[in-house]
Amino acid sequence: MRNFQLKPATRETVPLIVGIVGASGGGKSFSALRLATGIQRVTGGKIAMIDTEGRRGLFYADDFKFDHLDFKAPFDPLSYLEAIESCVAGGAKTIVVDGMSFEHDGQGGVLEMHAAEQDRLAKAWRTTLDKVNMSAWQKPKADRRRLLNAMIQMGVNFVLCFLAKEKMDLKGEKPK
Repeated sequence: MRNFQLKPATRETVPLIVGIVGASGGGKSFSALRLATGIQRVTGGKIAMIDTEGRRGLFYADDFKFDHLDFKAPFDPLSYLEAIESCVAGGAKTIVVDGMSFEHDGQGGVLEMHAAEQDRLAKAWRTTLDKVNMSAWQKPKADRRRLLNAMIQMGVNFVLCFLAKEKMDLKGEKPK
């Protein structure tokens, strides 16, 4: 049996998880490092940047002090988790992940994991891709859940950069 302890609540430092969303070239990397530097002033520790953008984070090495991790494909959730754990083991208290979008739609990311699992199940069950579509989400979603749960429990700050795709032209007139 577990032993739970009820005690009066007192304010404690709680790690931040912040997301920055923007189009390519919108300043996400700079903003993330600036935000991480501000967080560091309060919480201490090192800043680490997990860079999925072909080492583009190094462009800011003269402006900010941070450790750099060059993260290449595959971009599956458990590889992200390994990269994050490596940063924590290296003393990082604030981790910038630039960018987190590849975990979803990058090479080896959740969408490719689903497609591979769909192919595997369709062959194993001798059926169509359509009929295994929902079942094929089980492993990719479980791996993503493991990543997210681990991040919440790590006790470090995260600044996550997400690439937004521009889908509409806001310059034109509104239809009448």
